[in-house]
Amino acid sequence: MEKILLVTRNTKSKDALLDYLVNDLNQTVETADSVESGKQKLSESTFDLIIVNYPLDSNTDASFSIYCAQSTSAGVIALLKSREIDALSERLEKHGIIVINKPVLKVVLNQAIKFAELSKNRVMTLNEENLKLQDKIVQMKLVNRAKWVLIQYLNMTEGQAHKYIEQQAMERRMSKKKIAEKILKMYEH
Repeated sequence: MEKILLVTRNTKSKDALLDYLVNDLNQTVETADSVESGKQKLSESTFDLIIVNYPLDSNTDASFSIYCAQSTSAGVIALLKSREIDALSERLEKHGIIVINKPVLKVVLNQAIKFAELSKNRVMTLNEENLKLQDKIVQMKLVNRAKWVLIQYLNMTEGQAHKYIEQQAMERRMSKKKIAEKILKMYEH
């Protein structure tokens, strides 16, 4: 983890958590003492991990953790008392939020941080793969459109159009996507 946001209004907990995160784990930590200041920090910067120590304000419905999970790519850890965990853990875990019972043991927090980091890395890998697949779909659509333009304007068969696009890509040392874009630009305007 490179950057952590710690959201807590309890000064004693804040000091203990900061000491552990900064001194023991050597992490960069920013703090917020309310939902509003937490949202402000999120709008100003990106974080790898968000730790929310409840209760924050008068209401302890843990909706801020859900907000963090839905609006950022950061891992989220919610620290809750036993009575709150019973009511909220299922709802939070549906959003991928790691729930830890208070008082927090260092070893448990450390494991949760490692788990959040592993989960974040996995999600980022999946997002990268998803972007590559989306790009490939866009390329396929462009090439197909270009083939149909060649079929329509040059009376080629689909096989001939496909072969033409491949040959042009090889000869010009360009991607099929770029060749398709040139064909579309030439014939569709």
